[in-house]
Amino acid sequence: MTRFLLPALTATALMASHAAMAAESRDLTGLVRPFFEQHCNSCHGTKKQKGDLRVDNLIVDLQSPKIMGHWEEIMSRINSGDMPPEDEARPKPEEISKVADWILLQLREAETVRQSSAGERVAFRKLTRDEYGNTVRDLLGVNFDVKAPSGLPEDPDWKGFERIGSVLTLSPAHIEKYLSAADAILDEALSLRPEPKREVIRWEAFDMRWKGFKEEYQARGIADKVRIEIVPRNYTTDSWNIEIKTTGDYLLRLKLSGLRPAGGRAPRLKVYLSSINTTLIEQDIDAPEDKPITVEARVHLVAGKYPVRIINSVPGPNPEGRRSRHSGTPNAFTNTRSRVPWQLKLTDDDFKPIQPTLIVDTVEWDGPIVDSWPTKAHQKIYGNSKDAREILTQFATRAWRRPVQAKEIERLMQPVNKSLELGDSFEVAVKNGLIGVMCAKSFLYLEEGDAVKAAPTLSDYELASRLSYFLWSSMPDEHLLDLAKQGKLHDAKTLRTEVQRMLADPKAQEFADSFPRQWLQLRKVGMFPPDKELYPDYDENLEQSMVAETLGFFKEVLKRNGSLREFLDSDWSMINERLAMHYGIEGVRGDQLQRVALKPEDHRGGLLTQASVLSLTSDGTRHRPVHRGVWMLESIIGRPPPPPPANVPALTTPDAKAKKTTVREKLELHRSDPNCTACHNKIDPLGIAFDNYDAIGRWRTVETIKDGTGDNPELDPSGVLPDGRAFADSVALKKILLDDLDKFAAAVTDKLATYALRRGMTFSDREELKRIAESSKADGYKLATLIESLVTSPLFLKR
Repeated sequence: MTRFLLPALTATALMASHAAMAAESRDLTGLVRPFFEQHCNSCHGTKKQKGDLRVDNLIVDLQSPKIMGHWEEIMSRINSGDMPPEDEARPKPEEISKVADWILLQLREAETVRQSSAGERVAFRKLTRDEYGNTVRDLLGVNFDVKAPSGLPEDPDWKGFERIGSVLTLSPAHIEKYLSAADAILDEALSLRPEPKREVIRWEAFDMRWKGFKEEYQARGIADKVRIEIVPRNYTTDSWNIEIKTTGDYLLRLKLSGLRPAGGRAPRLKVYLSSINTTLIEQDIDAPEDKPITVEARVHLVAGKYPVRIINSVPGPNPEGRRSRHSGTPNAFTNTRSRVPWQLKLTDDDFKPIQPTLIVDTVEWDGPIVDSWPTKAHQKIYGNSKDAREILTQFATRAWRRPVQAKEIERLMQPVNKSLELGDSFEVAVKNGLIGVMCAKSFLYLEEGDAVKAAPTLSDYELASRLSYFLWSSMPDEHLLDLAKQGKLHDAKTLRTEVQRMLADPKAQEFADSFPRQWLQLRKVGMFPPDKELYPDYDENLEQSMVAETLGFFKEVLKRNGSLREFLDSDWSMINERLAMHYGIEGVRGDQLQRVALKPEDHRGGLLTQASVLSLTSDGTRHRPVHRGVWMLESIIGRPPPPPPANVPALTTPDAKAKKTTVREKLELHRSDPNCTACHNKIDPLGIAFDNYDAIGRWRTVETIKDGTGDNPELDPSGVLPDGRAFADSVALKKILLDDLDKFAAAVTDKLATYALRRGMTFSDREELKRIAESSKADGYKLATLIESLVTSPLFLKR
């Protein structure tokens, strides 16, 4: 049905695009030209062009970097106060703001136009490294660690998004990495070697720490009773080496106890391979000394030798040199009652734990785990065939997510034939062709378009890939490809059914994790580590829990098809014990996220008061209202401010003898500069509303200030928005944002479309984005419904 509507809808979108451009042209004539006439043309007009810049006839050409560079220079100079010069009449701050905002819109439009595939027959958008790893998993069943040193380089981002086609480039270093990765992946997947022997490497506590005292401990009758105690502060003096002979999946098991002090935290286990900076297991352990538990994880390990550290990552006092004295035989740990006076105390006199302590009994490495031999991938690829062309055709069709052409297979046959000439076995020769498949642009990129004829809309196969990489960050499954083969994917009802099926699939966890992480710029959490003297309770577990809350919150809204309103305010959140301690919320126990009801006195609700958001907009020492305001404009309101002028002075550091002043008071002095007023009137109120939260998201009513005299000043989170609406605090601001829910829905729709289409949105997209948002309004702006509306829209279907 949608197929027959596309021509009419495309025409409608084109008319809307022309209308939008006409409006921009009116602003150029009615707003910018008069401003130039009054303040700029005398130096940059017909008679005089200072700095070789003429503005009286300057046009907007989104395709010309040179012309748009002139506009960027103009915006920078009027924002900084360099233009007009000091001896000329000064424009009002609000006039500067209007002109700068208009120019900023043109610059952003030019940037997104350059990202789009307009004018190109075929668009190529590279897979991110996470998408590469997921695709390899679904194609070959191999869990390739893309973030390991032998993996792939980190992807650059554009405004938080890591999947923008024009930003993800391919360098010679990438090509070497892809070749190496394909070789290693196929080696593991195809089992072109004898079946590996599964074995269990078992480390007993005695062997790990006390083996040198075997005879004495046997004589004392404790050789089979010794255990390893690991006290807090990321500390253990021990490191053990593991040799992995065969690359593959292994089961890592630990038998251990975790002693939790009354009213305190559980110890936190971390198994860490220091040479490759990889954590294999990390979780809280809460188990009595006499009732150890077994923790198990399936991990992927590459052949090699690795030093292993077993860490208790809960912060605590430095236990250096206190486990025992090494004169004579160390006092082996068997239980908490076996401690001697000079050792670090683990319990009080009643033998109740006084600090979080891990007690390890055994460690096992079991593997490699082989579900079948030959492997499933080997059976699926080779089967009983001895026809290399047939094998390559079937594999390339699946890997490239489309039918392949005979001439493409001929190119892949070249390394196969060469290998056979050199005397390699049939399977080894074919593997060389398979490497070619995995290093081809059709595997590494999403290809959209036809090199022979113009294609304004996606083919069914292209649509299958766009949809799959949108919701699963991986390749289409067989069902989706079958629909593409039958030509059914352009049917709106079919698409809607597929969205519902795919969101219900466990692979949709990739979308629930990846989209909010990029939309909200969560990669910035921990970018500026909090000062340990100012925030001694901040640790890695808390940072992980902060991000987990936001991702878990998004997942819960998606799973329930909740409203976008909940992102702005809610009476619940997804919290674990560590985060609950940070928030001062009682009654939450355990490392796993739980849906927790919030009370007004918790001062939480929605995304805006979550610690991840509040900390990513701080600098590690203090909260930053300007950063928080900019983040709000970028991520929530969808109207990013222009970049600050060059050489903006930092906030002043007060004299040690002066009265203590809040960050807000310093900002007000800064904002008194006419060149700063216009932008900061838009930015600052949105950040100041959250002044009650410190740099790591804790609630407070006074601002703790190190320098200055007098009491720490009380905080004032009130403000006035540019449209005159006033608010008393963050609660009142959230109510204003809820009143503007339509605007927030439009911003979220824009972010979803940017993520799904892998490019910024342009003029021609605006009306269609508006229709998508409006179509979900009647349903209360439910998240899953909005996703369905996006996928079934002409915007999603066009190239």
